[in-house]
Amino acid sequence: MVSLPFLFLAARRPVLRRLALRNAARRPRETALVVLGSLLGTSIITGSMVVGDTLDASLRQGAQTKLGPVDELVSTSSATEQGELTVALQALDDDSEAIDGVLALTTLPAAVAVLGPDGEALRAEPTATVVEVDFGAARAFGGDPAATGIEGPTPAPGRTVVGEDLAEELGVGGGATIVVYAFARQLELAVDRVVAQRGIAGFSPGFGSRSPNLFVAPGTLAELAQAAPAEAAPPSTLVAVSNRGGPLEGADATEEATAAITAHLGTAPGGLSAAKSELLADAEAVGAEFTELFGSIGFFSVIAGVLLLVNIFVMLAQERKSEMGMLRAVGLRRAGLVGSFSLEGWMYALVSALLGTLVGIGIGRVVAGVAADIFGGAEQSLELTFAVDPASVESGFTVGFIISLLTVALTSLSIARVNVIRAIRDLPEPAPPRTRLRALVAGAGIVLAAGAWTAWGIPGDEPYATLAGPVLVLAGLVPLLSRFLPRRLLVSVAAVAVLAWAISAFGVLPDAFEGVEIPIFVVQGVVLTAAAVALATRNQEAVGAVVRRLGGGRSMAVRLGLAYPLARRFRTGMILAMYSLVVFTLVFIVVLSNLFSSQIDSFTADVAGGFELQVSSNATNPVPVEEVRSRDDVVAAAALSDADAEFLTPRTEGEFEPWFVTGIDEVFVGQGPTGLGDVGTYPDADAAYRAVLADPGLTIVSDFFLQDGGGPPEEPLEPGERITLRDPVSGSARQLTIAAVSDSSFAEAGAYVSQDSLRELYGPRATANRILVATSDAADPEEVAAELNAAYLANGAEAETFRELVATNLASQTQFFRLMQGYLALGLVVGIAGLGVVMVRAVRERRRQIGVLRALGYPSGAVRRAFVVESAFVAAEGIFIGTTLALITAWQLVGNDTFGDDLPFAVPWAEVALLVVVTFVVSLLATAAPAQQASRIRPAVALRLAD
Repeated sequence: MVSLPFLFLAARRPVLRRLALRNAARRPRETALVVLGSLLGTSIITGSMVVGDTLDASLRQGAQTKLGPVDELVSTSSATEQGELTVALQALDDDSEAIDGVLALTTLPAAVAVLGPDGEALRAEPTATVVEVDFGAARAFGGDPAATGIEGPTPAPGRTVVGEDLAEELGVGGGATIVVYAFARQLELAVDRVVAQRGIAGFSPGFGSRSPNLFVAPGTLAELAQAAPAEAAPPSTLVAVSNRGGPLEGADATEEATAAITAHLGTAPGGLSAAKSELLADAEAVGAEFTELFGSIGFFSVIAGVLLLVNIFVMLAQERKSEMGMLRAVGLRRAGLVGSFSLEGWMYALVSALLGTLVGIGIGRVVAGVAADIFGGAEQSLELTFAVDPASVESGFTVGFIISLLTVALTSLSIARVNVIRAIRDLPEPAPPRTRLRALVAGAGIVLAAGAWTAWGIPGDEPYATLAGPVLVLAGLVPLLSRFLPRRLLVSVAAVAVLAWAISAFGVLPDAFEGVEIPIFVVQGVVLTAAAVALATRNQEAVGAVVRRLGGGRSMAVRLGLAYPLARRFRTGMILAMYSLVVFTLVFIVVLSNLFSSQIDSFTADVAGGFELQVSSNATNPVPVEEVRSRDDVVAAAALSDADAEFLTPRTEGEFEPWFVTGIDEVFVGQGPTGLGDVGTYPDADAAYRAVLADPGLTIVSDFFLQDGGGPPEEPLEPGERITLRDPVSGSARQLTIAAVSDSSFAEAGAYVSQDSLRELYGPRATANRILVATSDAADPEEVAAELNAAYLANGAEAETFRELVATNLASQTQFFRLMQGYLALGLVVGIAGLGVVMVRAVRERRRQIGVLRALGYPSGAVRRAFVVESAFVAAEGIFIGTTLALITAWQLVGNDTFGDDLPFAVPWAEVALLVVVTFVVSLLATAAPAQQASRIRPAVALRLAD
């Protein structure tokens, strides 16, 4: 639909069509540069959507590989309750149109190993899952045996069927022997066969792609649990429900199935969860989040591409000024000029959008490949499967095409406004004697609208109005006051005021920017860059004077190189904006990445408290805390209990949100727990922790509580607020009051409650499955961790020092920052391509002037140096603006604790210098060919050329 007017022009106005085609075909190299600069915007938009598609598809794949026919799960508190519920729901299966299968499963986390002849573990998996299920019932579950992944008979006692993930980890196949460690016992099993990770065979309702499962005969886990120690948690008893439809389609009937289950039982089971629909919703949310993240970051490059298009068409208009004047003189109306330029731009936009879409798919593939290493290295690894949704390709093409087309059309309306006589004679446009009426009206309208927006936004803590409203008011005042004050003074004062506001707004009005999304930082970057470029553009003469003094003052190459940028302020401003936007973002991310990665010692001290390492183990076979305390190299060991939980808070809008809860003991508080950022009404952190130990109705939460995504804390809870903790299995709930809020950290801790409080709610499932260890001064924490891992392999022990824990998290974070830097580097391609296009056009536009200079004896080397000076001046100015703004913004944000931590500000000068130097050198290389071309222009030929 958008192209219909242009197709009409091409079909019904042959003169305009020939003009557009001729201009594009006469200079194919320059046309190729225009298309190259234009396609990058579309490619970045498409690439961000493809990254989102990949995350979405990878998580959705888990619906088939890890759940298959399972749509709902009901956790029960015992095998007896599991059996009763299974019978009740099977009766519902016969009557309900929403449900087509019910299956009982029992699972147990355990350590599994392959032993050598001497009894030592050759290979081990500390976090395997033992699944007890009837294979015949599992195959029939959901009506599609292939979707379950279950093959062959149920394993006999003493035998097992192993999932492919566990088989790969242990290096076993049919006929091998493995040992399972659970309930302080070991069970030797012979492997019958290996099954593919799909459906019930890959059953794992948690996050990640791995499911290290092994299947045993019914009754095996009950027999093991008979001699279970008192501190061991019992097996998990589940009832799975399959809705009518395939593995993905069945999720659509979740509401109907849940309602049917509730109506049949008379009440909703306490442990009922919509596993499939929640997984698909998470997939969609994560995909959208990453699309927004990369789209927002890439938006700087998209803006740079828009500025490049504007610059190119302004230069085209200037080059064709005489031609345009003659066309108008022989009767072509202004609308015809607009049509000619727009039609040419439509062709550029169409070709660039098509090519940009293909390039965007490639960019998305590269980003997904790099991201796969990041996600694959996490504790709960996620295997990324590259995927492209045709709808995303269509959206990327459409958005990129429309952005390019609108840019061209609006620019054409402006450049077609020419005076015929001045255009034919190629005379410069005179400066308007005073501000035009329409500018005054527009300025007044902007001031009124922006003022009202600001007045509404600041009291309501609306971040966009708070940041951009005052900026627009200042922008609107410039044309209103230009009749009374010099325009240069007005623009300079307004630009300085905008810079000051955009930098300080986060600190002046912190409530308005609490928990803001990524796009607000995009707006801040655009505002800062626009103000700085306006300030520099209006004061280019002063900047040029300084450069001339530095260059010796009498260098003809320097004076000639500066003449054009100072005379063509609009074009110079466009290039400055392109460079400044991208360099600003790149430098900001480099500084931010360094701020976090350089604080490993500080973060470790905050997270560890008075401990050096932690030991996690299986809840069904926890590491004996007393044995750890008895070691000579251990000073103290705190027993913590981690459990899955659901929370209702004033921020969750009436819905329970999943998180986890941690039971703490006296040793944890006495040795030194995690620091508190807000102790509420208590005199210090120790008093707050001891109050939680003494009162089961108190809790301590992190400022990142219930926040899954990254970024600053979003609306953290405050001391005194009340929340509800619910056990997702039994449905039992308890009201808690927040006693204090802990500092954000990398610690694996949920909401802190006392051990007694957790046992009252969770019963025997509240086990000490995590131990914090304080080592003696003479001991090496890494060696102690290695010894604990070896000694308690049967318990599924995973001991790691807090320094290692923090380093792992920081490494993933740094990798992600590097990924964003690489993605943003595409914007530099736009800026450098823009500079190259401008220089190529500048050589063509100034052939006559160059010919005159050469005829007067100006050497070719000096011409070359003049063009190099010109590009160096523009690139250096843009790099300086972007780098300076990034450093100031990063310093301001860190100083105001925007990122939730008291970080000392430091600049990685080596990395920043490398980025600046590489950008500057590549910019000079991009202008090497145009500069050489200019130096080879022969005076006689240049002076005779008519075009």
